[in-house]
Amino acid sequence: MSSRHRDKTLESALQAALDRGDSVWVVGDIHGYRAEFEALIDRMQLREGDMVLCLGDLVDRGPDSHGVITIVHESEQIFSLKGNHELIMSQALTTDSGRATGFWEERIGGRETLDSMPGDEEAKRKRAKEWLEFTDSLPTEVVLERFRMAHSGYRIDIPLDEQSDEDRLKSREVFLAEEPLDPLRQIIAGHTPVQKLGNFGVEPPEQGIWISSARTTDERPAAVLIDTGIALEEPELRPRLSAYDLQTFRTEEIERL
Repeated sequence: MSSRHRDKTLESALQAALDRGDSVWVVGDIHGYRAEFEALIDRMQLREGDMVLCLGDLVDRGPDSHGVITIVHESEQIFSLKGNHELIMSQALTTDSGRATGFWEERIGGRETLDSMPGDEEAKRKRAKEWLEFTDSLPTEVVLERFRMAHSGYRIDIPLDEQSDEDRLKSREVFLAEEPLDPLRQIIAGHTPVQKLGNFGVEPPEQGIWISSARTTDERPAAVLIDTGIALEEPELRPRLSAYDLQTFRTEEIERL
């Protein structure tokens, strides 16, 4: 299978950071919550050499998608995978399909994304389209020596190297795997808020991120989910944004402000 969905330069930089002993933080779905993202970055106390990898869904629903994309685009330490919301935004802005545009704007937070862009309505759409050069180029998977990251995780019924971008962006199965999908690598994914895992017959964590009971060959959890629902509508579910340090397995979180 072609590896065009991967960024080998980024993977080499992330692996080098881990090999040096620097922190590599993985951040769950941000969904336009710029203030919380900035607060989480402050909580990480990044040093020279540390890196941050966002799992995608930088945009939609929250108040400042433009600000979130700008932070990632301009930073020399912060990078991102593509999420399904970046894909849907691209489809809505580059096709003549009223259905695609309506779904994005009216159903999943695209209107909020447009509203965060500068200028009048025409300028907002122009700026959003300009961002596609960046968001369309984001990889859908990062594979390191001991870790594998994708926005949604993976399907559990086909080999990992046969899965498509759509599988890596939209599947909701990785948390159902009873055995490790990659025995050598811990899988880290977002996409499904851990508070909503009960909808799939999986016990949600009482707090923090979700951790699989399956184990890799070196006895690490085979998968972790770090989308902690920053955009959830129900305040009783404690919407928050979380980050996971690949060096220490420590998590940090910021509740929605």
